Formats: sequence, C-alpha cells, structure tokens
Amino acid sequence: ANFGWEDWAMLQLRFELHLLVHSFRADVNDPERPSFHEAHLCHYYQKYFKKNLSPRSFGVSTNAELLALIKDTAELAAKCPVLEPQLSDDTPLENFVRLTEDHRRDRQCRCDAGDEN
Repeated sequence: ANFGWEDWAMLQLRFELHLLVHSFRADVNDPERPSFHEAHLCHYYQKYFKKNLSPRSFGVSTNAELLALIKDTAELAAKCPVLEPQLSDDTPLENFVRLTEDHRRDRQCRCDAGDEN
C-alpha cells in the first residue's frame, strides 16, 4: 500500500469508531440501547479516546458526512440516526487496512479521471 497521511488518518478513524461503537454497546449492556445518536458522536469519542473529533479535519462539516466516508465500518441506522457497526467486534486489523486501501485506490482512480471531490 502506498499510504499517505490522509490514508493513515482514515485508517485510524475507521478503527477508532469501530472500537467506540462496540465498546459503548458492551459498556451499556442494554439491549434496548445498543448505540448512541450521531449528535453525541463527538462527546463519546472524547470520553473514550480523550481527544477531540472534528469532522472538519476530514473535509466535511457534519457527523453524518463523516460517517458516510467510512460507511463500510459504521453507518447511521435507517429509522433513527444512531450509529451501527458494519463489522463484527472481533474483526482483525488487517480488514481495516484492506478497506482503507480500497478507498485509497478508488480515490486515486477518481483523481486520475479528473474528479476533484
């Protein structure tokens, strides 16, 4: 993989949000509350990782747009905007690297084709 700084940032985001959603579920241990509302994402990120999460650092302005960048790892539920994990809690780190590499290749192909988004 030819990872640049942005790829490492996306890998870290994928893995940390994966851990966050599964850790929250285990900590709360309540089947009626399996996750949290996307509006509380930055709060729980701060609580669990002791650092701030800013969607603007990833070129987006909302938590929903941030989650859309990593929809293969965590996404918003259809009926209400709570975070849902897309991978099992025992997913190996290699899978996150592979997802990030796939995203990097897709982004590179789009850039080569002239898409600036």
